[in-house]
Amino acid sequence: MARVSRAGRGAEPAVRFNHTLLQRARLDLDLTQEQVAASIGVDVRTYRRYESGAVNDPRLGFSVRSPSRRRIIERLGAELGLAEAELLVVEAEAEAAPAADPAAEEAGAASQAAEAPAGARRALAGAGEAPDEEAAEKAPAGAPAPSQGAAPAWRPLHAHTLQRARHFVGRAEILDRLAAWADGSPPRPRVIALLGVGGAGKTAIAERFLQGLGDAPRPGGVLVWSFYDDPRTEAFLDQAAAYFAPGAGASGPAAPRPQAAPGEQLARLKEALGQGPPHLLVLDGLETVQAEGGAGRAHGELHDALLRRLLCAIASGLGGARALVTSRFELADLSAWAEGGLATIRPEPLCEGDAASLLRRWGIRGDDGALGALLETTGGHALSVAVVGSYVGAFLGGDAGRLSAAQAAHLAEAEQDDVLARRLSSVLSAYARALPPGERDLLARLSVFPGGAGEEALLQLVRAGGEIAGAMVGWGAAELARGLARLERLGLVFAARPGERCYSTHPFVRQHFKSLLGVPPERVHAAGSAAPPPRLDEAPRRAPREREAVDAYEAILTELLGAGRAGEAYDIYALALGGFAHLGLKLGDMARGARILRAFAGGDDPRGMPASLPARVRASLAYDAGLYAGALGDLAFACACYEAHNEIAGALADPAPIATGLRTLAYTERLRGDLTGARRLLERSAEIAGGAAGSARRAADQGHAVRALALLAAVLHDLGEVDAAGERFARLRELGDAPVARRALWEAEHALALGRRDEAREATERNIAECRRRGWEGHVAHGHTLLGLALLDGGEGGDVASAEAHLVEARRWAAATGEVEVALRCHELAARIALAAGRLDDGARQALEGLHVAEACGFGPFRARLALVAARCALARGAGAAASATALADSSVAWAGEDAWARADALHWAGVARAAAARGEERARGRELLAEAAALRARLRHPGAGASREALARLGG
Repeated sequence: MARVSRAGRGAEPAVRFNHTLLQRARLDLDLTQEQVAASIGVDVRTYRRYESGAVNDPRLGFSVRSPSRRRIIERLGAELGLAEAELLVVEAEAEAAPAADPAAEEAGAASQAAEAPAGARRALAGAGEAPDEEAAEKAPAGAPAPSQGAAPAWRPLHAHTLQRARHFVGRAEILDRLAAWADGSPPRPRVIALLGVGGAGKTAIAERFLQGLGDAPRPGGVLVWSFYDDPRTEAFLDQAAAYFAPGAGASGPAAPRPQAAPGEQLARLKEALGQGPPHLLVLDGLETVQAEGGAGRAHGELHDALLRRLLCAIASGLGGARALVTSRFELADLSAWAEGGLATIRPEPLCEGDAASLLRRWGIRGDDGALGALLETTGGHALSVAVVGSYVGAFLGGDAGRLSAAQAAHLAEAEQDDVLARRLSSVLSAYARALPPGERDLLARLSVFPGGAGEEALLQLVRAGGEIAGAMVGWGAAELARGLARLERLGLVFAARPGERCYSTHPFVRQHFKSLLGVPPERVHAAGSAAPPPRLDEAPRRAPREREAVDAYEAILTELLGAGRAGEAYDIYALALGGFAHLGLKLGDMARGARILRAFAGGDDPRGMPASLPARVRASLAYDAGLYAGALGDLAFACACYEAHNEIAGALADPAPIATGLRTLAYTERLRGDLTGARRLLERSAEIAGGAAGSARRAADQGHAVRALALLAAVLHDLGEVDAAGERFARLRELGDAPVARRALWEAEHALALGRRDEAREATERNIAECRRRGWEGHVAHGHTLLGLALLDGGEGGDVASAEAHLVEARRWAAATGEVEVALRCHELAARIALAAGRLDDGARQALEGLHVAEACGFGPFRARLALVAARCALARGAGAAASATALADSSVAWAGEDAWARADALHWAGVARAAAARGEERARGRELLAEAAALRARLRHPGAGASREALARLGG
């Protein structure tokens, strides 16, 4: 027997914690690990270390000198009826303790290790080496752990608890593959998608995989997020940016950074993931933020452009980062990486042997024929097998033969339609009939809360009485706890958040039981809220800025839409939340705004706004959806929204909405690079607005005509029709327009392109002052990028320091809102500044980062301009980078499209890059390109026309 030396007392027998007794006591009381952990007030991961014996040090045994361990021992004794002398034994007694019951071992941690695949078993063994739970409880979940070596160590962060299969069978091949992939460096592939129908076992596989990884510190972080529990992509990005933030290492975490603004979340997260550690993201239920396909989006396309850009970046290679995703839909946005960056795993239905084993674990008795008959009703669908097993075990005494012929026939009818969904629905209907009324109503009310509900919130429903409480009227805390415990044992609910008494259920189960409510879900949601719901009878004095208040309004708005009360929901959006003017322009909460408008449309088709709303309101909602999409860089969907707006607005007597919609659609098409299409739209918009103004219908129509004319001038400038553009800008002044905001910015860009730098700078400075006075900070940011470019075009490298000051100002708006157009302008200016300052690596990095964003979001002209800056950075490095410079310049030529100015510059630098080549054919091609550039620049009256002629002359052209 090992003896441990104690100071001043000599050697004493080592004390061991009797984990086998703890496990037997829990199973005898028919309790789950989560229930015991909650009852003693610790995280379930801490409790598992006690039940598995991981708290016993191989040499020193178990020490109870720490206060936290003493409290845990006392609570375990009180909750389970065990004496301290039984839980703490000397080593010889622990070794002589009777072995645990084999059935109990099968359900406990020992069987988890035995059944896990080889890779998972190694990880489970390592999990026992985690630091003492007292230190673990003091460290924030997910925080980097102090490390004695040089490598940083992160504790996994389970932002949401994935639903654990009460009994898990099979899937060894998939788990072995995931375990090897998690340890791979670099990971191949970067993204693994578990795809299948609902209830196929995707989440259970992911949860089992995470069990194998354990909770011990790792070289890279592990973040677990369930979009079933929280579909807000901005909340996910905020959590991930904070968790993976730089600062971990041998010395522990650095001081926490302030919460990222909406426009900074993705940039911070990509920066952290790109630093190299083998970080892992586990994203469950991605289909909740994917499109089902239709007029607005492709099947499987991600709704949120930021999440799309993140997954694309990981798939293409971002440090050591990797992602495991579960979804019912293909990852359409990652199709370009299907050959290397993305792998898809489709769990097959359970084989007959695994399905029979699962039924027996639910306590089902019967011969092979009886079990086979049960299995035929499920088709091997994992959740259906589990629910059938739970139902027969709980209500038919475990006798497989008692499933009546009528019930079996009812299940067989499901084959007429969606086989798996209807079979499961049939089982759940039987379950609903068999459950006691109180438990059925408890499950129905819990289904109202997709992110889960705590015991206190559920007690509030009971206290509300009447139809809110339903059959739970008269329940107290004890009855509620027993009801939840029973539903958990039946596999219908699970603990939804680590360390909290919060419960949720599978989306399939939630959808079925929510239909049994018998009371409007928004009333249940409001009654269970910890805070009083926002007032719906009047608009607040000011639109809310606090995230909690905005969350509350969004929750009520969503429930109102679900109840068919679209008018009240619109009042909340337009009045309480302030619409795009507040949500988008003040809070920068573009992702939330896009999600709310998608809820109004009932999906991805902006034409689907509720028919009960007036046409003008439906048009305005479709228009706002386009504004959010455009700001997030989702240009194709923004165009679809504006087209929907125009269809609706076209039936209105007032021409102003259609004139506005056509103009905004033209603006977006210009960003995409369709300049001819934009021109046609603007000519039509101007015609509509001009006709209304000519009839003296109202003075406001004159403003629409002026705005259309200004944008048309900018488009004509892009097309290279310089004189026509100048004429349109002059016409604006004849109409008495005092250029401000975008109108002034477009005219200043026209002047700067023609070399009138002082004119452009002075006009932009005045414009910035006026826009700031009016609170138009987006236009202010655009103006600062223009001033920065004007300063760089001043000759001899320009005024770099002043240009950097303007870049700082512009980035404030990009960080606050995430508006992609402004972010791309900042990338271009930052790259140009670095090039002028000789910081070639930084310039190339800024240009290529912006180029990736422009490609992902469909900003055509920006692709050409950013590729060109990257080419110039490569060219400045000398002959060694000539090939890279040539390739980038050629891409810029191809991407310039109809933009004459972008094409002229791309042709020039593509020619210069080839002029540096030694081969004759390359130099000949360089002369051709420079000759074309010189001619085009001359036609445009481009200030660089002389430089093109000089470069051509040096080649003998």
